[in-house]
Amino acid sequence: MRRMRALRFLALFALVFADGWAAETARAATEQVFTVRGVVRGRLQNGTLRIAHQAIPDYMPAMTMPFNVDPAALEQAAQFQPGDGVEFKFAVTDASSRAFDFRRIGGPRGADEPAAIAAVPARRLREGDEVPPFVLRDQLDRPLTLADLRGKRTVLTFIFTRCPVPEFCPLMSQRFRTLQQALATSPSADTPVQLLSITLDPEFDTPQILRAYGESYGADPARWRFATGPKEQITALTRAFAVHTEQSRGTLDHTLATALIGPDARVQTIWRGNGWKPDEILAALAQPPSQ
Repeated sequence: MRRMRALRFLALFALVFADGWAAETARAATEQVFTVRGVVRGRLQNGTLRIAHQAIPDYMPAMTMPFNVDPAALEQAAQFQPGDGVEFKFAVTDASSRAFDFRRIGGPRGADEPAAIAAVPARRLREGDEVPPFVLRDQLDRPLTLADLRGKRTVLTFIFTRCPVPEFCPLMSQRFRTLQQALATSPSADTPVQLLSITLDPEFDTPQILRAYGESYGADPARWRFATGPKEQITALTRAFAVHTEQSRGTLDHTLATALIGPDARVQTIWRGNGWKPDEILAALAQPPSQ
């Protein structure tokens, strides 16, 4: 009897070990690891380290962004100051990313480092403010103006198609896809709802590129529009919504903002960063729109 129990225990242990090994092997198979070099742009904050990095071949162009630091590397990352040169490992899967194995490689930046070209303005849109006029074009090359926001409730966000980091633009687009699916099955009672993704990279993101990008997320152009336009129009909107964008030596840095716009084209709610969930926006849409 004891021998039988021992054999059963060993069989169960082997099964659990095999499942765990298989899961780890699958994770490792889908995880890409890159060696990245750049310049630290800010101190470690909330588990992220902002770095202006060089282009990562076959993955993404040079840009400035906050990297999620692996918990095991937090103490290491905390030693870096703005201006430090850094080399590190960047591991990414379809769902998450992590930076680790940090190594200092240089001194402070020169004083000639270009400044932000679209800094946050002193006066930004707040709840109740009307969205400023704009003239853009959507993924079907149709005109898109402030008039297209009136009479509808609009969920608006900012993305760009070449942003590959899972927790940034891809996450925003995945959540908008979830919103589109939810709205299709449970439409708003009285006021139509549309989704609007505005590019931060208008020089690259043409209507044709936005159309292909939208199709990759199953976007229905009747419900979910992607917009591009003249750079000055995009800059005016990013400033209005306090989305910080920076172009420096070919790099693109940006923050995240998602907003609910009422049928009167006035801001109802703004969610900063990537912490919001589709259920929060669906709950806001369940409330009567303010007029």
